Amino acid sequence: MTSQEIEKAALHSGEKYSPRERVWKILEHEEPDRVTGELGGCMSFITKQAYFRLKHYLNLPTQFFEIDYWPSEASFNPWWQPKIDEKIYQYFRSDLRPVSFKLSKPFVPKKMYSDNSFIDPFGFRRKACGTYMEISTPAPLEHVEDLNEILSDPYWPDPEKDFSVDGVDKTARCIEDADYAACIRRGAIFETSWMRRGFNKLLEDMYLRPKFAEAILDKVTEQQIQIYDMLLDEAGDYATLVTTLDDLGAQTTAIMSPKIYRKFLKPRQKKLFDHIHNKTNAKIYYHSCGNMAIFIPDLIEIGVDVLHPIQPECPDMDLAILKENHGDKIVFCGGIGSQQILPRGSVGDVYTEVRRAIKAGAPSGGYIVAPGHVIQPEVPPWNIEALYSAIIKYGKYPINL
Repeated sequence: MTSQEIEKAALHSGEKYSPRERVWKILEHEEPDRVTGELGGCMSFITKQAYFRLKHYLNLPTQFFEIDYWPSEASFNPWWQPKIDEKIYQYFRSDLRPVSFKLSKPFVPKKMYSDNSFIDPFGFRRKACGTYMEISTPAPLEHVEDLNEILSDPYWPDPEKDFSVDGVDKTARCIEDADYAACIRRGAIFETSWMRRGFNKLLEDMYLRPKFAEAILDKVTEQQIQIYDMLLDEAGDYATLVTTLDDLGAQTTAIMSPKIYRKFLKPRQKKLFDHIHNKTNAKIYYHSCGNMAIFIPDLIEIGVDVLHPIQPECPDMDLAILKENHGDKIVFCGGIGSQQILPRGSVGDVYTEVRRAIKAGAPSGGYIVAPGHVIQPEVPPWNIEALYSAIIKYGKYPINL
């Protein structure tokens, strides 16, 4: 047997369904043999500090190549995002594996500043902020007042020149051949737009200069469609999930009003989601942090199949209530408290939290267990192990908790 076949046999041994079959049943709101947990397969990320401590805790060696370079014009964070070891996927019995593209050229800063910030190849100013390399001010087009100048800015990416999908088809085929669920990871419309225009400035445009907001959002939407085309032409036949993202919520409330969302963002998201659904049978997996419950009916209407990460610390994001209200129409992924329980709770607290989430979300399928946000550096490895061990313990169908 090949090493891949050995790994497949080890993971599938004694189970009623293969990982991909299990995920598809969950996505179709059916009950498979067990619930699955997500870590790094789609959008449930872990910081490198927490990841390498976890590997040490599990007595697994650390390799340089485990830093996963997943750059895009909206997100470039190779400093914190590790590539998950296959042994960890198997140990935690995770059924999802990621498929990503890369930059066509090496990442070289265009300009450095005395405060250690720099201009990246797409014109964004970035600066280290704790674990992350965050967008800094000013945004590339924040002070530009001429629409033609905004749309012709040389820093706008050219998808065909700036991004590479070399090897994407091979990766996706290997994942399918091993009977895992392949998840194509991609980007955002609103988030990419405000990074280029400035968050406050783009929202201001929506109220005071709607033609500016519409032109920027339209340009980003077309670029996103072009990049998805590149990915789906290579891997769409092998994909189970295709990710999109746009944060619509903050900690306590929505970022924008439903009226503004429905005027500016929803029709462009629908255009993108319709395009994805026309290119592949894969389901659309949508990430939005925060309290964004008010938008769930809209997202269902325009074709979102999976919603992540369901932050339980935020108002209106109680998994049991969301499941009761929307659980027959959308799959939930997440729901485990990442602000208090994972970093500060005991192992027993983590088990209790997972039990609560599975009881609320897993009946009738339609639920994937995952942290409510990125696993941060301060999360102890024993709590990460407890999270996925508890999924294995409590996640057997029929759910009887």
